[in-house]
Amino acid sequence: MTVPEENRPKTDTTEAAPDRREEEPPRPPGGTGRTLREALEEAHVRPDDYAEE
Repeated sequence: MTVPEENRPKTDTTEAAPDRREEEPPRPPGGTGRTLREALEEAHVRPDDYAEE
């Protein structure tokens, strides 16, 4: 359950939020804009790799 904004306790100061972007490793270039089919083909994943249940 959420508390409406007007009922939340107010603070006098704001803590500095950590910058998590520095901790995350940079993404390798490429791979953007591919379709799922292209990504699966590049990974050599075929429908036969999975059993139907």
